[in-house]
Amino acid sequence: MSKETKVTLFHFIVWLLIVPPGITFLLATQMPKTVSPLYVTLFVLFGLLTVLFPIKKNGNTVTLLMWITLPSFLLYGLVIEVIVMQLSILGAIISTKNRQQTIQRFFVNSTMMFMLSLASAAAFHLVGGQIGSLEFWPMLLSVIVYRLTYTTTNLGFIQLYMRLRKMKLPFSAKEIGDEYATTVLILPLALSLYFMLQIVGIGTFLLMGLPFFCTIGMIRMYSQSEKVNGLLENAGSIGTELSLLTDRKRVTEQFVQQTCKLFNADSVLFFKYYEGWLELEIAFAKDRFVELHYGSIPVGEGVVGKVLETNEPVIYSKRKEWQNFATEFVPMELESMLCIPLSHNGLTIGVLSLGSNRRNAFKDYQLKVLELLGSYYIVAHEKSGYVQEAKVKSERCALTNLYNYRYLEEQLRIEMQRIHTGELDQLSLVMLDIDRFKGVNDTYGHQSGNDILCQLASILEEEIPPNGTVGRYGGEEFVFILPNYSKQDALEFAHAIRHRIKGHPFTIIQDLAENKQTIELFITTSIGVSNAPTDTDDAISLFRNADRALYIGAKQSGRDRVAAYSK
Repeated sequence: MSKETKVTLFHFIVWLLIVPPGITFLLATQMPKTVSPLYVTLFVLFGLLTVLFPIKKNGNTVTLLMWITLPSFLLYGLVIEVIVMQLSILGAIISTKNRQQTIQRFFVNSTMMFMLSLASAAAFHLVGGQIGSLEFWPMLLSVIVYRLTYTTTNLGFIQLYMRLRKMKLPFSAKEIGDEYATTVLILPLALSLYFMLQIVGIGTFLLMGLPFFCTIGMIRMYSQSEKVNGLLENAGSIGTELSLLTDRKRVTEQFVQQTCKLFNADSVLFFKYYEGWLELEIAFAKDRFVELHYGSIPVGEGVVGKVLETNEPVIYSKRKEWQNFATEFVPMELESMLCIPLSHNGLTIGVLSLGSNRRNAFKDYQLKVLELLGSYYIVAHEKSGYVQEAKVKSERCALTNLYNYRYLEEQLRIEMQRIHTGELDQLSLVMLDIDRFKGVNDTYGHQSGNDILCQLASILEEEIPPNGTVGRYGGEEFVFILPNYSKQDALEFAHAIRHRIKGHPFTIIQDLAENKQTIELFITTSIGVSNAPTDTDDAISLFRNADRALYIGAKQSGRDRVAAYSK
């Protein structure tokens, strides 16, 4: 038995010991002699409507149930008020989607409201209140005491309940003030309904009920517009955050994660578009990125395939609306779906699919907000692509596609900083230069020289150790940055590179010959090695030391050799 089930069972036992026996006792001892079944039915109906259409304020639910339960108490006494209150609470099950939480909440609320009814009725009679009285001022005083007792006791019960369950206390000083303010507002309405029922009769339900529910409807519409405005504001903030990112993968991950949070979805799937099909690229569920295995989804097949084919968004409120044509795997608990195509200026990127385990989880206004957020994503996605391309161009050598001098210099500065902070114990730099490369250009042409540089770059890329960096330093010089390589390790690495290059045939075309034939050419290299902190603790000095070892220790000693810097 789960912990949640045990808690629900405990609440049920407490409810069973208090509410049914209490109502039975009240029916036996407090039932009024004359009761209008029609009035009681209308009280219950109005109570249910009030519970089913609450007002939302700052994310909290405000239910003005007292406007109908208080008149039922003043007209018929405690037993009818308890019946109206309990049946109204029961109506909450209809509108709540999490059934286990609803059942638990019913037992808690039913028990609490029953005890509040008893406490408030006792306070009412204690100050001389009379059921059915038409004397305004005595009735007003008694009702004020009734309502203050109800509100104060209610806040006390909730605080006590939260403390016993070691939960966060629910009310701030402002929220407590709002509760008492609601008390002040509801009293005139409840008293007016009571006195008009005494004077006008059953027509009062129409005269006051219609304006009340129309007002509630307008407040709910205004509340929804505030909710839309809130969504739009949050979507704008997410769009701004996305625009600041420069990595395409990070843009997509942030978009998916923030979308899931914004729309309270149980899962968000991003399908990337290829020529004629979709493939799942990112899945986010249960507050984390997850691995899901989907096959390729052709255009027009399944939920997302149809969205891609029509280029139109869809909302499904329940599982039976989409399960018959869903070809991709979906969890058994999934109910609602919201899917939009991601396209801009004729460019289709993919399809975004939001899922919820609740029915009717997504609304039309959310679809519009999601489309807007999708446009923010597409713009950020395109921008990050341009930034990445520009960054690659600024960091890479156009000929060899290796990192250039600017990048090497910055990377060496970063690695040297890691030496200073203790993250690295050693850092070696290996500088390599092609021997007699000018002669290659003069003999075979500069294009042949470029071909050799490109082929050499491929070899060097294959030799990059983990966490190492290789780049073109300039001309025919190349550099390896080797974190956590000792000087001896770097020397061994350099010897292995030199031997591989010396034994590798480079294929070129003789541009300067009359017959442009393809030939194989062998080259040698000279290599210099320096180390930090053995030789220096400065990044620029590490470059200079390796360069000095290269030219003095290797080149001037006969070329085709490796030399280490020595002070």
